[in-house]
Order: sequence, then C-alpha cells, then structure tokens
Amino acid sequence: MARSKIWKYYEKLDNNCAQCQLCEKIIKTSGNTSNLMKHMKTHPQVDVNDTESVVIRGIYKREADAVTAKKRSKKLSSHLHIKQEDGQIIKAENVDIGEQCEYDSFGDSRVAVAVDSAKEMVEDNLSWPAEVESESLDGQATVIADDIIEFEPSLMGDGEQCEGETLYQLEELPLANLEEVETYTTKNRQNVQKNLENDQLAYFVCRDKHPLEIIQGDGFKQLMHAFCPIYRLPTVEQLSVHINKLAQRQTAVLRQRFANLSTIALSCAICSTTTNGNSNSKATRLDAQQQLELVAHFYEGDNWRSRTLIVQSLPVHYNAGNIVEWLDRTCNRFDIDKSKIVCVVTKNSRLLENAVAALLGAGRHLPCFGEILESVFEMVVQRHEFASLCEKVRRYVLFYLSTGVPSMQLQLELDEKQHPITTYEMLERYVQLAPQLDKLLRSQLDAPPSLTPIELEICHHLLAVLKPLANAARELCRPDTSSYPSASKALPIAYTIINELKQSRSSEHKYAYELRLFLVRQLEERFETMEKNIFLAMASLLDPRFRNMPFQSSALVAKYMTQLYDQMQHHEEIGMETACTAEDDFWTAYKALSHEKHKHSTVTSDCDDEIATYFCNNISSLQVEPMLLWKDLAQIHPFLYSLAKKYLHIPATATPPVRIFTSAEAEVAIQREKLRDEQMNNILFMADCTKEEWQL
Repeated sequence: MARSKIWKYYEKLDNNCAQCQLCEKIIKTSGNTSNLMKHMKTHPQVDVNDTESVVIRGIYKREADAVTAKKRSKKLSSHLHIKQEDGQIIKAENVDIGEQCEYDSFGDSRVAVAVDSAKEMVEDNLSWPAEVESESLDGQATVIADDIIEFEPSLMGDGEQCEGETLYQLEELPLANLEEVETYTTKNRQNVQKNLENDQLAYFVCRDKHPLEIIQGDGFKQLMHAFCPIYRLPTVEQLSVHINKLAQRQTAVLRQRFANLSTIALSCAICSTTTNGNSNSKATRLDAQQQLELVAHFYEGDNWRSRTLIVQSLPVHYNAGNIVEWLDRTCNRFDIDKSKIVCVVTKNSRLLENAVAALLGAGRHLPCFGEILESVFEMVVQRHEFASLCEKVRRYVLFYLSTGVPSMQLQLELDEKQHPITTYEMLERYVQLAPQLDKLLRSQLDAPPSLTPIELEICHHLLAVLKPLANAARELCRPDTSSYPSASKALPIAYTIINELKQSRSSEHKYAYELRLFLVRQLEERFETMEKNIFLAMASLLDPRFRNMPFQSSALVAKYMTQLYDQMQHHEEIGMETACTAEDDFWTAYKALSHEKHKHSTVTSDCDDEIATYFCNNISSLQVEPMLLWKDLAQIHPFLYSLAKKYLHIPATATPPVRIFTSAEAEVAIQREKLRDEQMNNILFMADCTKEEWQL
C-alpha cells in the first residue's frame, strides 16, 4: 500500500502519534491519518495535493528543488574543516568564512549547527527576513517572501536549561544524508518528549501545591525511576525556571482574556502562616507571616471562573499605601482596566477597605458574607448558657478520645475554638450519641460527668435554634458548587435564616427563646446593611432564582427598580448593543416564539417592558446555575441579561468558605509555609489552571 502523502508534513514519533513539521504540534494518529488530515486544515495555506512542495521545519516552500538543496548541502560540507578525536566531533572551523561552528555527535551521525547565528535567531523569536535567497550552485533559484509561509514554532524547549545543556529550537541546515536526518529527528523527538515530561512534573507540583524540593526526595526519585527509568529528573532550579516560563505564558493568555471582558470582580484577603500552623491563634498572630492574596472572578461564556493572580508575602510593617501599590502593580501585570472592576470583596479589615477606596474610589467595597455569619456564630458560643454546656461536653469528648474506644471514635471530634461552627457540630454529635457513650464509659471511674437529662434537653432546644445558621454555613461550603459562592446567595440566605428564627415554637426553653431573640436582633442589624449594598442587591435581583424575593424593605426594592429603569433608558439612548447567547440553530426561533407567547398569555397589561415582565414572572429553579437560566431569558430580557453578567460573577466571600468555617485555613497556612517566597506565587498561580490550559 502506498504511503499517504500527508506524511510529508509530519514526523512519526511512535505508532500512536506524529509531530507536525509546520507548527510542531503533536497529533494522535490512532493507526490512521484522519487526525493528521484534520489538523492540516488548520494550515489553510498548505496545498496537500501539491507534489512539488518541500517542507523544512517551520517553513513551507512551494517551489523548492530537492536536487538544488542536495547540492547546497555538499557545497556547505566542502567549506567545513572537521576535527575529530576518538570518534567524537569537537568543533569545526569554516575555512572559507571563518565562522566557528559547533557539532553534536551521535555515533557516526553528525549535525551541524551554526551556533552564533542560531542563538541570534532565537533571541529575535526566529524572525525571518522578507526575502530569502537559496544557495544553489548556479545562483539562479530565488525564493521570495510570497513563496514562504511561516509558522510559529513550539514554545516548549526554547532556551530551556535541561540537565546541563541548552536546548534551542533551531532551523536546521540542509543535511547531507539520511543518517543525519534520522539523528536530527531522534534528538528533536527526545527534546519534545523531555519538555512534555517536565510539564507533567510541573503540573504535579503546582496542582497539589508541593514545594519544589519534593523532587529531591529519595522516595520520589525511586517512584519516578520505577515508572520511567530513562527519565532524568531536573534540578530544583531547572524546574523553577520551567514553571516560571509556564507562568509567563499563562499570564499572556490571561491578559488576552481580560482584554475581552466587559467586567471583572476581585476578592482580596490578608492570610497568615505560622511555624505551628495555627494561623488563627491570637498568641501567635503577631509572629505570623502575612500574605496578600488577590483572586479574579469573571465569566468565560456562561462559565464562572476564579483565578488566583498573586499571593504576595508582606513585610512586617505595611500600610494601605503599600497594598494599593501591590494591587495596582498586579492590575498592570495582567492589563486589567480598573474601570472594568465592579467591586472588591474583602474580609473585615479597615486597611483593605481603605486600600480599595484609594485604588478604585468610594463605594466599590463588598464585605465578606461568610465572615458575617462566622461572627454571629462566635457571639453565640460566647454566651454563658451555651459556653458552660460546651465546656462540659468538651471535657467529656476529650476523655472519650483518650480512652481509645474504637466503636464510635470516628464519629466524635473535638471542636476548634477558632471555628465556632465546629463547637456546634461537637455538641450535636454528643447529643445524638449520649446514650451509647454512657454505656461505653460507665465502667470508667475517672470519667468526667456527662450531661444530665435536663442539660440534654436544653441542648436539644439550643441546637434547634442554631440549626438554620449551621445549615447556611454548610450551604456555602457545599463541595459540589464553586469554591466561591455567588454574591446573589447572600441576601436569600440571610433572609431565610431570619424568617426561620422568627417562627414561633411551642414549649421552648427559656435559654433557647433568649438565644433566638438575640440571633434575630444581630442578623437584622447586619441584614439592613447588606440590603443597602448595591452589589448584593443587584446580584440578587438579577438572579432568576431569587429576583426581588429576599428583601425586607419595600422602599429599597422600589429604589433599585427605579435605578434599573434609569439604566435601561440610558442604555436605549446611547444605542448600545446587548449581547445574547442564543445559538444559531433552528430552535432559536422556536424559543423566541414560545417566550413571546408566554409573555402575552401570563403577564398583565401593566407589564409592558422587559423589567416589569422579568419581576412579574415566578422565580426559577434553585437547582440550576443562573447563567444557564439566562440563556433562555436573554431572548426577551436583553438589557437585564447584559446587566446580569456584570453582577452575577461577584463572589460572596473573600476566600473560599471552607477556609472560613473549618480548619482548612490552617491547612492552607501550613502548606504555604513550605513554599519559598520566590516560588510560591508561580505555583499558586498555575494551580488554578485547568488541564486544557496546561495542554496536557
């Protein structure tokens, strides 16, 4: 069977993959040429049926002469004086030109590389002249710029240091024989494979946030040797350079993405690391290493993305001016237009609030909703009637865990005082298992006293009061959702908690009644402030799952509705085009007709505009992401859809809620403490990249 003509444009690496000689992308073959043909369509300049074309790596020559190229190779060889010692070619001098060249020797094969000119080409990003003359013997053949199609070379391996030798992606000179072609192909394939393996190693380090020194461990070396004996691990410095190179490439990608965005939201927090890993301990907080963490939140199509931009170690003494400088520098690094930043979410820090005001102006700050709930929980734990019961249970649980009784040990955990919700969970588990615990420890004479039946009943009532608050925290920490909950959930969650607490209960204990009134008062004070925040309000109003439902003040709702009408009028006056994600298929027209029919059949005559229509309809399913709902609603609410994309990517918390309510913050602190400052930012930046962005 004749060999397919497509192979002229590829180098076969093995039975399952081949490398395109034009762009150096590796394509899976799967035993046939279908993928190769499909990839070649990405190079529309190439005519696959052109039998007279010649391919040299990175260049497609339409009118080249193979015989002329061979003569050129012989002519070049006649100008080289080669010095050989013990079968290894050391160097050569160009007798006619006087230009010193270096050689690589692999057995009997030799590859000539013009080092000085090649390095110069690498530094110039392989820029080619407008006109290239071929060195034929008769000097007749000339290939002009119109006959050459350039392709961007692969970035992998350009100037990368690898095991003591410099790898350059160079344009090869014409080779004298097939043995040299085979040798060059083998070496190039090895270099590509080496970079792919280093990418996999970098992914392992960054994704799991390991220190680079992990590759120096004997166990890791043995593991790598067992899986791939021929793979030579890079040094820590070489891997650091490789990750830095990947980070620079990804930074350029993000710049382009941010340039195409209309709005973006940021979250900013100051985190602590300590030598003992207890980042929340007040005794060690002053000695902790402070770090500034900045994360960007935005929509890519209908998908919400969060990307860590910087994790900056702070000096011992810093102020709001220093933070403004670091934030401004980060915005410049990623070409983030400050006018596109909707708001910045921070924890309760006057320093950060002042920095945001100085960077973006007043009214662009949003408080962390998770921290608001945590502060209410902390106030509950400090109340005397609750604290005394928890202290008694804490001593009992500590003794039980020390006995080593295996039956229910995994179901009981000691609380962490810096995370009040864990105190609630400890008390909840104890109340559930109290009868079994008493039976197990009845024979233990030194066991601390357990709760009395009256105290158990009080605990039942107190836990019932706190259950809505605990469920809200768990909802924010749900593992099946994004690590950052949407700000549109803040008002509905707070509204639901308050209304649950206001429900009357029969035969409620006095302590539980007092606790319930205390919680309602504290939450209503905070809810009033939250309702007045334009970002939280607009996010809830523009979320089809909530709309105007989670508001207590009707006057505020009327105010926000007026603002929406004013914005829509301004929008219509300037004639701004609104985007729509409707797909160009047959069902697009059907959706438009169905929405129009539904509007006329279910909405009263007063609802004659898209804002009124939107708020007259019922709330949408709570189980669907809001932007997926907007794909259908955008047909009849184009203005509100464009506004929804501005507010729905705002996060409700400054850090992932699991780091607020659980010990995950301490685990993050311990993890980051192992990373060196010069490596930490690149590792954490690349940790957020998807596999597609890693190109693995």
